[in-house]
Amino acid sequence: MTLVILFVGGSIAWFISTVAAGGAAMLMIPVLSFMLGPQVVAPAISLGAFLANPSRAWMFRDHIDWKVSSWLIPGSLTGAILGAWAFTQFSTQWIQFLLGLFLISTVFQYQFGKSQRSFTMKKRWFFPLGVAVSFMSGIVGGTGPVHNPFMLNYGLEKEKLVATKAMNSLAMQLTKLISYAGFGAMTLEIGSYGLAIGIGGSIGAWYASNHLKHINPGRFRIYTLILMPICGVLLLGEAFLNNH
Repeated sequence: MTLVILFVGGSIAWFISTVAAGGAAMLMIPVLSFMLGPQVVAPAISLGAFLANPSRAWMFRDHIDWKVSSWLIPGSLTGAILGAWAFTQFSTQWIQFLLGLFLISTVFQYQFGKSQRSFTMKKRWFFPLGVAVSFMSGIVGGTGPVHNPFMLNYGLEKEKLVATKAMNSLAMQLTKLISYAGFGAMTLEIGSYGLAIGIGGSIGAWYASNHLKHINPGRFRIYTLILMPICGVLLLGEAFLNNH
């Protein structure tokens, strides 16, 4: 029954995240934490994302911004190794708390959807962004929407945003999985949970790909701006529950 719930949850989470540019992992964090405990969350979600994201990267492969990826991916690989190590060493509550506040703040950064850009994003800044976001992802399990305000401010929209994030996530998740295994945080049981999430996520992303083509950029931005604070609230709730 646990695997069935994770399969269905993965399908729904990756469908939503495909049409709103991320957030699948964050939507799964409270589900996994409630059902299996916080120590399972990061490695199981990483495996699920690694299995689900190839379908999304392949479906939108023609839209990948390789100039952004050439800065973002190297930073993400570095941060993934550091984050996987930190997962075995530190508590996650403070990082969840800070990430939650940041995601909620995006509502105000974009003036409740009225502003197109809240700051100017330069290409070379994607390297330190990749390090920071992947480091936090390695600890808490998922930080996908944290990329969104930076990519939106750079000018990536719809398929370009989804495709570029999917390719980066694929490289980052593989690095995290190798690191988790090396640091002793991955087991066969956790792997089975990640497998159920990943298969469900692949199906959800496939169904969402056709839907995304019919969404205009304005509606896509609204979906993204709605999902970011929702994920922020989920992270704050998770941090509060883990602290009590």
